[in-house]
Amino acid sequence: VEGSFGFAYRPTTGDRFNGLAKYTYLYDLPGADQVSVDGTTSGPAQRSHIASIDGSYDLTNKLTLGAKYGVRIGESRDRATGSEWESAIAQLGILRADFHIVHQWDALLEARALWATETGTIDYGALAAVYRHLGDNMKLGVGYNFGIFSDDLRDLVHDDQGVFINLI
Repeated sequence: VEGSFGFAYRPTTGDRFNGLAKYTYLYDLPGADQVSVDGTTSGPAQRSHIASIDGSYDLTNKLTLGAKYGVRIGESRDRATGSEWESAIAQLGILRADFHIVHQWDALLEARALWATETGTIDYGALAAVYRHLGDNMKLGVGYNFGIFSDDLRDLVHDDQGVFINLI
């Protein structure tokens, strides 16, 4: 079961600042033999409350700065029968810079930190991407995630390092 609601601030005029707030409830109890997207049956079960806030500000016509903060308050467990629920509390912070390079091309740089409360650890990461505009309302990008985690706090498995393709 997954349910989300959110609020976006995206004015039609004077849109230098844009914001998004989102809440998600996730109750994910995959069966013991259920295969995940990576072809394994090792993904964890979880029940979580996830909240995030994301904002961006157009500093100039060519530079947009952004930030995101998210928190997950939940529990997870191994899918093995009889395993106990364990705390899965985490906080995510991201600082982002978007550059409009030339007419149809943009670049993105992000610095990320993920704090895991139950282990007392902080993982750091970075992300870089290049995007090509496809008309006025769409762009296609390719990039590399230098960290092991994603910006999706529903994702409990930290295996996200590598190349990605993104359509916005």
